[in-house]
Amino acid sequence: MDIEDRGNEFQKSKVNFTGIAESFNISVAYKDEKEAYEAFCTYAHNNRFSVRKDHHSFWPNSRKIKSKDFVCSKAGFKKQIDLNSQKKCRRSETRTGCPCLIRFAVDEDGNWIVKKFIESHNHDLARLEDRHLLRSCRNIDDERASVLKSMTEAGIRTVDAFSYLADEVGGVKNLGFLKMDAYNFIQKEKRSKIEFGDTNALIQLFKDRQVDDNMFAWDVQFDEFDSLLIFFLVDGMSRIDYDYFGDVVIFDTSYRLNKYNLVCAPFVGVNNHWQNILLGVAFLSEETIESFTWLFTTFLRIMGDKYLLTIFTDQDQAMSRAIKVALPHTRHRLCQWHISKKVPSKVACFNSNNKVRGLFYKCMSKCDSEVEFERSWNEMIFEGNLQTHEWLGDLYKIRSKWSTAFNKEYFSMGILSTQRSECTNNVCHGISKPTSSITECFLGLEKIITNWRRNEQDEDHKCSQSEIVPVIRSSSILKQAARFYSRKLYSFFEEEFLHGVGGMSIDFVSNDSSKFLVNYTENKDQSNPWVVHFDATDCTIKCTCKKFETMGLLCCHSMRVLRQLDIVKIPEKYLMLRWSAKARKSFYSGYAGLGKGTDCGSGFIFRNHISRFAYQISTRAQGNELAEQYMLGAMKDMAENIDLLVEGKMTNSNFIYKSKSRAAPVSAFKDPQKCRPKGISNARLKGYWKKKKEKSKYNCALDALLLHFYCAFTALLLRFYCAFTAILLRIYCTFTAILLRIYCAVTALLLRFYCTISLSFLL
Repeated sequence: MDIEDRGNEFQKSKVNFTGIAESFNISVAYKDEKEAYEAFCTYAHNNRFSVRKDHHSFWPNSRKIKSKDFVCSKAGFKKQIDLNSQKKCRRSETRTGCPCLIRFAVDEDGNWIVKKFIESHNHDLARLEDRHLLRSCRNIDDERASVLKSMTEAGIRTVDAFSYLADEVGGVKNLGFLKMDAYNFIQKEKRSKIEFGDTNALIQLFKDRQVDDNMFAWDVQFDEFDSLLIFFLVDGMSRIDYDYFGDVVIFDTSYRLNKYNLVCAPFVGVNNHWQNILLGVAFLSEETIESFTWLFTTFLRIMGDKYLLTIFTDQDQAMSRAIKVALPHTRHRLCQWHISKKVPSKVACFNSNNKVRGLFYKCMSKCDSEVEFERSWNEMIFEGNLQTHEWLGDLYKIRSKWSTAFNKEYFSMGILSTQRSECTNNVCHGISKPTSSITECFLGLEKIITNWRRNEQDEDHKCSQSEIVPVIRSSSILKQAARFYSRKLYSFFEEEFLHGVGGMSIDFVSNDSSKFLVNYTENKDQSNPWVVHFDATDCTIKCTCKKFETMGLLCCHSMRVLRQLDIVKIPEKYLMLRWSAKARKSFYSGYAGLGKGTDCGSGFIFRNHISRFAYQISTRAQGNELAEQYMLGAMKDMAENIDLLVEGKMTNSNFIYKSKSRAAPVSAFKDPQKCRPKGISNARLKGYWKKKKEKSKYNCALDALLLHFYCAFTALLLRFYCAFTAILLRIYCTFTAILLRIYCAVTALLLRFYCTISLSFLL
């Protein structure tokens, strides 16, 4: 029977109340379907059975409901199952043709009134303790749904979140839903994010982020079938971070997403606190020269065509060729960890010959010059008889990419491997599951970035609210470094300083004090001492170890020379701004004349710099109402002054005068009224030092009394100890004399007996 026939039957039938329950009020009119359904579900829950929705009918020529049936979940029978069809899981039969039914009729005003109600069942009802298992009685309310969603987004497993909610209410039976319902809810939330496809949802998410963050940038590349190949994204703070700390970047592609087999390729930098910062992230479906070239070109374009100094990667040929094309002015370095991991399997004598192994590691990072590298490499080849080794031959051809001896002139912060990026991949592994979509991975990556930036803010707060205490408080160099460097970098500097002053010695000084030979204090026989050159005219100091050129910190050899020359202050040129505790605040304040000139690119450089500076200030002011109002007012005044300057109505001197005389915003609050509190005399309050002096007098008297008592008690103990020692010594001497006398007597007696026996034997 179709819906229209059933609707005609409902119109003709009279109200037939059969077995109406007293607990369900059939005279109540409900305003909509939801209210009627919830009322019947409540009745069903109390009577231990489940409800499902059944047939309904509409008014003629309309989609408005005329009547609707709610039946017992065991009503009717399922269709016959084809036994020949193969299914992974066959559900058990639960329907018994139960006659329980309630029919609501809907009038023209939209009121839902009970038209028919059959209460009887033909099956056993659920037990009282099993009512929470009934399907129609299970529901996740908004409060618990919000908690469940928040906990799973924070990385907590669904089963753990469900257990927490169940414990909060005293058990699963009081929760209102089952573990399966929790899993279904989470999966439904995930599917809703990618309703129109994973890629489309991701692009829409990028567009939403771009509305909130006008410096958020992204780009994607599709193949001929409109399938996603590569996408790259970077937010505004990452672009600002690239301006600060974009000199050295670690790029690694060792992690893949399991669902799409996409390569996760983060661009990782290092900030002034020696912490990881994410400068951008890309996902690639293939690792080819074309894909890497597109990625590096896009990265450079979005970052304002500012070339990075050094990039660290693994030993990938496609990546190496792409860097030559897209980043021709960047120094390409290879990860030493990946190379050292391959050596044992490539070189047979590496594990058995300790000298070969030591020389190889020396060639990687212990050689101070190219000449020393060549000498060590040839010695290693001769020692291991490796003249015809193909892998080592290929490795020697690219020695400038992995040996530190060929990179002494390039800034690399002393980094030797891509371990920092791989730490990021380990974190990504925690947020990415085999079933995770790209959108979920992106949202998880945003949380990682937020945590990293929170850690950076915590370290900035510690640097601004605390002072570094040098290990040598009288050292003016350490005091200067403590005021300038961040806490982590100061620890590096202090280590170099102590190592130079306490562990280095100067073997030779030229007549004009411009050349020094520095060696270890304990190892004077070292054949290659470090050479330090010093120019007193401009305080230029250079060492053959090239630590400042690669790390940005003065080496211990230079420290020893500065100490030898009694120089008590670090030259300003050797205080690198990127390692300063105030690197972010000082970066844009050092802007002077950027963009001057007549070249076509100067205007773009100026706009790019100013926009990022404004973005940084607005980010710091965001959330503080007074700061936001002050910034808006200052920008309005600045816009008016710029118009006057452009029109020639204001001179540069007037502009400078006004900018210097700008008053700080005055608070609307007044100072409290002055009132002298009761109980205070006119006597002058004692200062801190006076109180401390009086307290020190009392402490001195008490200390003198305790010292006198201590001396008297010590003298008494010493006297008793001497007397007791003398008695013991006298007893020992007496006992020793007696033993000696007995020994002599016994010896004489034995000697006499021996002589008598010997004489009698001779006779």
